[in-house]
Amino acid sequence: MLEPQGPDHRIILLGASNLTLGLPRLVQSFRASLPGTVEVLSAHGHGRSYLKWSYVIYRGLPSIRDCSLWEDLKSRPPAKQTYALVTDLGCDLFYGSKPEPIVESVAECLQNLTDLNAKIVLARPPLERLFQINNWHYYVAKNTFFPGPTVPWPTMREYITEVDDRIMKTANDLGVSSIAPKKEWYGFDPIHMSRTMRSQAWSEILADWQLPEAFDVATPKLAESLHIWTRKAANRKTWWVPQLLAQPSHQWQDGSSLSVY
Repeated sequence: MLEPQGPDHRIILLGASNLTLGLPRLVQSFRASLPGTVEVLSAHGHGRSYLKWSYVIYRGLPSIRDCSLWEDLKSRPPAKQTYALVTDLGCDLFYGSKPEPIVESVAECLQNLTDLNAKIVLARPPLERLFQINNWHYYVAKNTFFPGPTVPWPTMREYITEVDDRIMKTANDLGVSSIAPKKEWYGFDPIHMSRTMRSQAWSEILADWQLPEAFDVATPKLAESLHIWTRKAANRKTWWVPQLLAQPSHQWQDGSSLSVY
């Protein structure tokens, strides 16, 4: 009996809002630039947590560390080449978590990806932009996206620095490539990349993957973006009612697929 064949390229994406906003252009670019079949597995979502269930209005998603992506990967045949992106590390601080459990959760994800022999890129928190803001700007930005109790800005700066330093140590120990986001990628909102800068930013973030020269991050049509954004995760809650959905959530005729977690 022939062994099942894995995809030519497997791409694992872990992140929150920035990944969610950029996902349509990333998926389109992977499929347009990479030869053969492309399998994208993405654990993303606005306000996504690496530690625990997170909720935005009526939608809940499990932690990135504990979502079913990792179990699904065990049952899939190996890919010819595996790539991974780890980004959006700060949400858990805004939910009130301390640095220690955040570092442990992200380190576990990095170790899992290393065990898959993935080419990994870690996008660090945008410290250069964040450390330009003052107390008032921090309070407005934090409570716009993460309403609730607010840690003072000097303390939050210390937490963000500690998370970055400790995760960078883990990344260096594992041989993981990293990139520090540029302040020019952000506008008044110091957390989310500006719409006009997203293609350039993603191209620079993924440069260490050493993708073919034809790789170009471009903005897809609105209909294509909406199709990607409306794919539902394998395990989610809608109005606190659990839902389990089979993956992949979409397959293309050439055998490429998108799975969402």
